[in-house]
Amino acid sequence: MDENVQTLNRLYKDQHGIVVNVVGYDQDKQRVIYSRPGYEWECAAPLIIFRARFTRIDK
Repeated sequence: MDENVQTLNRLYKDQHGIVVNVVGYDQDKQRVIYSRPGYEWECAAPLIIFRARFTRIDK
């Protein structure tokens, strides 16, 4: 991961009920980096979209 990315390990659920693992947050670009089950590559979404579509399930 990039040096400007904060490493995280948090679980969220998307609007379809699929659990994803948030692995990082890029503060410079304000995007969330996460992994989906069955996907080979990491996914990324702008923070504003991620907040609207995902709910944290671990606290």
